[in-house]
Amino acid sequence: MVVYLDVLFSVNALMDYITLLAAARLGGVRAKRSRLVLAALAGGGYAVLAALWPALAFVPLRVLAGVGVCAAAFWGRDAFGRLCALYMMVAASFAGLAAALGHAAGRQLLYGAGYYFAVPFRILLLAAAAGYAVSGVLLRGDALHGPLRREVEHLTIRFDGREREVRVLHDTGNGLCEPVSGKPVVVLERKAAAFLLGGALPDSTKDAASLLAALPPGLARRCGLVPYRAVGPEGGLLLYFRPDSVCRADGGMLDCVCAVGPQNLGRGAYEGLIGV
Repeated sequence: MVVYLDVLFSVNALMDYITLLAAARLGGVRAKRSRLVLAALAGGGYAVLAALWPALAFVPLRVLAGVGVCAAAFWGRDAFGRLCALYMMVAASFAGLAAALGHAAGRQLLYGAGYYFAVPFRILLLAAAAGYAVSGVLLRGDALHGPLRREVEHLTIRFDGREREVRVLHDTGNGLCEPVSGKPVVVLERKAAAFLLGGALPDSTKDAASLLAALPPGLARRCGLVPYRAVGPEGGLLLYFRPDSVCRADGGMLDCVCAVGPQNLGRGAYEGLIGV
């Protein structure tokens, strides 16, 4: 079989981009597109090198190459290990599908350490668009939140000179609004809220009204209480504060207040809840 290295590079860079994007969507992570492109190009380059030197296609080296591609795309994320595992899982699924399709069609779709499809470039673009749609619409956050689509968004919250980036889950059950202004309420995990409030929540056993009464007067003027109802307890009050600003990942501003929630709200997957 004649293999064209430019086609081999393009196909595998495209497949790596789709695989990385699917892993990010499954993990509920908003990855930078520039890093995904860089990692995908590295994956395409590795496929070419493995075709030229078959020893590079041995399984241990392929695993190391996969970790390297993930590092280029996701290094620095708290969920880096989980994202690597998701990438390997998606890559193995795609490879298995390619092997099955190749066997059914009587064609070789896998070559060396990657894919080789001798098809027109427009077909590859259509495949990329389809992969993006599937990963973005059907798979977003599934590895964190189960089979239903639920979106995790990154917010940068600033309050009194402090700043913290938090991951918040769009929750259809969170319809809380601040009673006076009607602004939506972002419920934050207690640790994140305490950081923004300067450690002013030392006693986790106090109720919201007692916490508000114990705050310094200057801080208390920027806080309040919001009633809530939940499954289980009939209802109660949450302490909230008015942040200086809340910035979305796309640069847009969110006009809201932030409430102090329970200690382990998202069990590490997210640090807050926001209404859809």
